[in-house]
Amino acid sequence: MVAAPALQDPNFEHAVVLMCLHNEDGAMGLVINRAAPLTTLELMLQMGFECADDADPAQSVLIGGPVAIESGVLLYRADPAASLREDELPVTDELRLCPSQELLRAIAAGVGPPQFQLFLGHAGWGPGQLEQELAQGSWIPARADVALIFETPLEERWDQALAAVGVSPAMLGTFRPQN
Repeated sequence: MVAAPALQDPNFEHAVVLMCLHNEDGAMGLVINRAAPLTTLELMLQMGFECADDADPAQSVLIGGPVAIESGVLLYRADPAASLREDELPVTDELRLCPSQELLRAIAAGVGPPQFQLFLGHAGWGPGQLEQELAQGSWIPARADVALIFETPLEERWDQALAAVGVSPAMLGTFRPQN
């Protein structure tokens, strides 16, 4: 889902959120366009992992949202036919979420999934909260797009997510209600 231009929450201004879980207990997602001030390689080295020579030194860790910012989770692209690990949450047929340091260690060693993104924190909504925000127009529903997550530069993700649902930021305007 894509933050509407009028969304005033600084945690979600121009955010693109990949919904990972949504049920009667609430919702959980990851903001896919907010870089943390460190790279995945720096984080792996801080954790004491041996890193492969071909590790990407520039891949940013992302801030997945304001909830549990001190904890990390790994989103990666998987073969849809591959068995689900015990500690994984399927997000789509191709995307899986995993909190495992074991998988991060495998990635550091160069033997993990080739397309992944590490997130610190996540976005969360209580029961009915997301539905209310959608009804208020704070969010624009959009389909999950693997290419947007792994191929599109961070600074282009909001515009491209809007374009994918046929919306131009100029069409939406920048109206913000007065307090």
